[in-house]
Amino acid sequence: MQHAYTNKYLKNYTWSAVSLVLNFISMTVVIPRLAADPTVFGVYSICVSISIFFSYADLGFLGAGQKFASEYFAQGKLKEEISVLGFVGFILLIFLIVLSIIFAFLSFHPALLISELTGENEYKIASSLLMILAVFTPVIFLQRIIQMIFVIRLEEYVVQRVNIFSNIIKILSIFIFFNESKNDVVNYYLFVQLVGLFSSIIMLLIARKLYNYDFYLFFKSIKFNKREFIKTKYLAQTTLYLTITWILYYELDTLVISKYLGAHQVAIFAVGLTVLSFFRIILGIIYSPLGVRFNHLIGLNNKIGLEVIFLSVVKSTSSIVVLPIVAIVLFAEPLVLTWVGNSYVESINIVKLLVMCNIFTFISYPMSLLLMAQERGREMYIINTFIPIIYWFGIFISFQYLKLEAFAVFKLIAFIISSFFYYILLVKFLKLNFLKVFNLLILPLIPPILFLVIFAHFFVNLLPDSKSLFNLLVTSTTITISIIISYLIYFFVSSKNDDYLKNLIYNFRSKQSK
Repeated sequence: MQHAYTNKYLKNYTWSAVSLVLNFISMTVVIPRLAADPTVFGVYSICVSISIFFSYADLGFLGAGQKFASEYFAQGKLKEEISVLGFVGFILLIFLIVLSIIFAFLSFHPALLISELTGENEYKIASSLLMILAVFTPVIFLQRIIQMIFVIRLEEYVVQRVNIFSNIIKILSIFIFFNESKNDVVNYYLFVQLVGLFSSIIMLLIARKLYNYDFYLFFKSIKFNKREFIKTKYLAQTTLYLTITWILYYELDTLVISKYLGAHQVAIFAVGLTVLSFFRIILGIIYSPLGVRFNHLIGLNNKIGLEVIFLSVVKSTSSIVVLPIVAIVLFAEPLVLTWVGNSYVESINIVKLLVMCNIFTFISYPMSLLLMAQERGREMYIINTFIPIIYWFGIFISFQYLKLEAFAVFKLIAFIISSFFYYILLVKFLKLNFLKVFNLLILPLIPPILFLVIFAHFFVNLLPDSKSLFNLLVTSTTITISIIISYLIYFFVSSKNDDYLKNLIYNFRSKQSK
């Protein structure tokens, strides 16, 4: 059984890695063309930012449903799994329809959302993008539910294969819609939505063939179900509250910037958000399958296995998360200049601050997944209440002085404070003192970080500072080399700490065998 899970992990990570490479290629090919006109790029970024709200349209029930559906799958109860997914899908669909109506209204009045639409062309582009968003909003229902079916089975790699194919098509299409004399962002956005719909239909057919999935029963189950509501409502309420606080912290800044500073400043901020989103994709690839596995183990009441996997995850991902982030921060200036050009000099500090927001996610991400799996709502309420309060209060008192940078500065401050609370919970869960956890997780990272600082000091000024694909490749290659060397240093330094980890895992397994 464990071998089967290992194979699934490997397939998930392998295909996710390929998908990640395509995302990187997309960033290097698509973003520079979109960014050629900062105002149009700002309008496009606002529409993309709005579409992120689809992730929260289920009011927390989808996350709760995935947890219980995962437990039912582990127990071999397919009908119960379908019943849960049908109910949470019903909640999702209702609110997607509401969002679709709102976006359709905004398409006729885009100035309500975006200030400083100075020309008729900008107004028309904003209106068209919002209408496309409104029309394709219900498609999200199909995408989210089908993805859950694969995720529950730890076979998200199937979804990744389809997404890789669709992403290749999207990347190639950029040469059709954008060139020196053409900047057709509206038809490009429409094409992207159509490719997304086509991909969802393919995944539905694959799920039907692979699992003999009873979609007839599923579509019959898309209705209000009192039993499932009672089962999921507590966790859904917690998830909904977390969703609201996350929206306040993470998703509203682009809309506020567009309203008070205009589309051009959105474009400046969007460069940093694009890099931050790229890291979010990486983190999702690393941790999402593990969150599902946490739910499987809780469904099977395997507490020892949960402890072993959690400890291994936090330790093994610390360098994977921290070292690339430090490298990007140190090389942010040549990266931005060779990627999007001199028009985005203001984005350099934004990139540094926003990327640093993920510096402690190797602690906060798995810890938050653990809290959710264990249904520990109290801790999640406390941590996630403080995050948006700190963030928006900081912006309120500093906006007059920092303007756009206030959003990045206090996003970082709020995240660091929340990470401290997660660190306390991690120490309690592992039943170790602060010093031992520090020696295990943080201390081995110091030498490779010092290497990155020294490496950047000597090489950052030697890198090109003008926008071109070749210059971007030179910068990216230099960053990659620095990260690889820092990894080698980390593995050499952490060998003794890894022995300590192995002893802990051995003790856990010894307890399990008794």
